[in-house]
Amino acid sequence: MVEFTLLEDDVYFHDYIADFIPLFVLSILLEFIINVFFKKKKNYHSLSDSLNSIGTGISTVVLERIVPFTILSSIEFVGAVYIYKHYRFFDVSESSILAWIICLLAVDFVYYWFHRFAHEINFMWATHVTHHSSDKYNLTTALRQSIFQMYFSWVLFLPIGFFIPPGIYVFHKQFNTINQFWIHTQLIGKLAWPIEFIMNTPSHHRVHHGRNPKYLDKNYAGTLIIWDRLFGTFQEEDTITTTTTTTTTTTTTTTTTTTDDKQRVFYGLVHQFESSDPTWSQVHHWFEIYEKQKQYHTIKEKLKSIFYGPGWKKGDTNRMGDLSSIPIPTEKDEQLRIKASLSTSLNIYLFIHYFLASFLALSLRSLFEDKIGSANVTCSFIFVYIGLTSFGAIFDRKWYAMILEHCRLWSFIIYTLYLESTNPIISRQFQIISLLRYIYFISSLFLILKKLSPLSTLSNYLKSSKKLLKLD
Repeated sequence: MVEFTLLEDDVYFHDYIADFIPLFVLSILLEFIINVFFKKKKNYHSLSDSLNSIGTGISTVVLERIVPFTILSSIEFVGAVYIYKHYRFFDVSESSILAWIICLLAVDFVYYWFHRFAHEINFMWATHVTHHSSDKYNLTTALRQSIFQMYFSWVLFLPIGFFIPPGIYVFHKQFNTINQFWIHTQLIGKLAWPIEFIMNTPSHHRVHHGRNPKYLDKNYAGTLIIWDRLFGTFQEEDTITTTTTTTTTTTTTTTTTTTDDKQRVFYGLVHQFESSDPTWSQVHHWFEIYEKQKQYHTIKEKLKSIFYGPGWKKGDTNRMGDLSSIPIPTEKDEQLRIKASLSTSLNIYLFIHYFLASFLALSLRSLFEDKIGSANVTCSFIFVYIGLTSFGAIFDRKWYAMILEHCRLWSFIIYTLYLESTNPIISRQFQIISLLRYIYFISSLFLILKKLSPLSTLSNYLKSSKKLLKLD
């Protein structure tokens, strides 16, 4: 349920996004199988990128839980609902078909403008940049969300509360989010032209995620692409065609391949984001704004660095910066962005523990809070977040990664033993805890056998000037 408090009473609405989680998971698996095993498009996916995207999605759920004020995690709903409850212009039936249509258009219209502001105003880009930080483009990218975005977007949706009933608004707000999941894929090409003309499709959204100069700051639509067509931000995805000509003589064969002037989409940020840390992915642009501020001395320049586009710098006449100075990406450039892979055994280790963290977070959120208590659930969510941080450190080969990982494993073992000793009912009702404790113990032994114990890690760090782990 979507639930929040409107000062004098509690309000409950159905959580449609939670209903779609199993479908999201199945779709991600199906897309991976088709791309890798049937279409042979292995470069569409990488384990580290996909797990980091999933981890970022989980981290938003975890951090919402850790935030002490319930109203904050429901802020995108509570404002408009409160306005309708107390200040609506007139009564509207929740069964009104006209109200449903108007709300669909209103929510999508407001989303378009928030999304545009989030790309064209630097401090708002800091609340959205997380979603664009992946160099891959697949369904897991849809899960890579910012925890800050809702705390800035909710204000723009407030006017809807003056004329749209809460039930209709909450449904369409969630529908707008759910509908944007399926467009994060390269598996679906261009659709029939009436759909492409009206709706936001995978083709249109691929453009939005492109770092090519011609694709930057385009196609902000949520559900309907008509807003981009109306307000001048639409960009068609180029269809790449290749022409091959072969000339044969008695002695030589010459093959000439030519392509037109069109560009395929290269994904990610103009300046690559290389960290797998879930916290840094959420806050890094705030630090970049701070560093940018230090370069300027006048109030006017400092304000421009905050309210102009993220690419603006002193001397630029365009508030979005000089896009002509951004190089067109190439295949070679994309290859340089690929990280060195970890060993197969460590990749399997991380895959298993990402799965366990995901399972723990989602099951605790929906099933077990009433049984094990709110405080224990919150502690468990903090533990999950530490895990996501540890996994990111391993992917990034941070010197402290294995120290943090062993601390994570043994804190779970010790805490659950303590919990069961003080509350024997837990051990009887949740036998899975004993199984997880065994898995964590075996995991710690596995890392030690791979010479990745805390002591050996610390010793290697003290001997090394690079401060990176040798995890191959």
